[in-house]
Amino acid sequence: MEYISVILITILFSIFNTNINALQRDQKRIELKLDRIIEHFGLPEPSKEKINDELKDELIKLIEANKKVKAIKKLRDVTGMGLVEAKDYVDSL
Repeated sequence: MEYISVILITILFSIFNTNINALQRDQKRIELKLDRIIEHFGLPEPSKEKINDELKDELIKLIEANKKVKAIKKLRDVTGMGLVEAKDYVDSL
């Protein structure tokens, strides 16, 4: 019985690991394509370079006032970041 459990867990882990690797490959491929599109059209890449101390202070004040969603929206409006990237940045403050 224990052997069957160990074998099943090993198989499930292997399948799970394979799926994660496939997703990571797909993500890298999509990011590469997106970088090519951005370069082709000459679009500015969203970056954290646009985050100055004034904006950072404003974001911190919004977070302290329990207005995290407004902080994320403000950051996205100013920097052009995506939702996940902006949320991660606000969470890190």
